[in-house]
Amino acid sequence: MDNEYLEYTAYCPSCGRRMEVANLYLRIDQLTGRKTLERVMYCKSCNIKIRQYAQL
Repeated sequence: MDNEYLEYTAYCPSCGRRMEVANLYLRIDQLTGRKTLERVMYCKSCNIKIRQYAQL
């Protein structure tokens, strides 16, 4: 489920092309152990950047 969701959100909402990943971080909360994936993606054709947070 998680992998399919991350693959689906890798496409540009404007033009529908696949976006490039600029930064990718995995953060683990020390108290709860919750994992959060943060990634910054950009579209070369639209020149937009999107920051996404996904809790795994």
